[in-house]
Amino acid sequence: MVVAKTSVIAKLKNIMAKTKRRFLSSPKAKLRDENISEAEAVTIQKDAHFRSSHIKHNTYTAPYLELSAQLLAEEDQIFKAAANHLASIAKVRRKYAPAIRAIFAEIIANRKLSSEKLDYLTRKLDDI
Repeated sequence: MVVAKTSVIAKLKNIMAKTKRRFLSSPKAKLRDENISEAEAVTIQKDAHFRSSHIKHNTYTAPYLELSAQLLAEEDQIFKAAANHLASIAKVRRKYAPAIRAIFAEIIANRKLSSEKLDYLTRKLDDI
């Protein structure tokens, strides 16, 4: 176990050294030994994580869109929970109601679900 642990650490140190050299130093800089200390590896890893976690994304996905995929679930419990939750969102957040109605209407029109699920979805659509 100890041998495997040290070999993994050695490989990680080697990868971190190559990464550090490739991205943080100038291309004309002389290469030093491939081995770096654990402290340097931790510093590089923390810096990379900090940079990646602070990237701002300009996209926004409405919360109901992820739930709408669950309407096509095979299990009745997942389907009913998603339909019920979407109907509740439409009742509380009126700005989402037209989009949720359109999702319900599209699923009803495609008739990919069983008749019980379609009836349940129709009742929820009428509730909105």
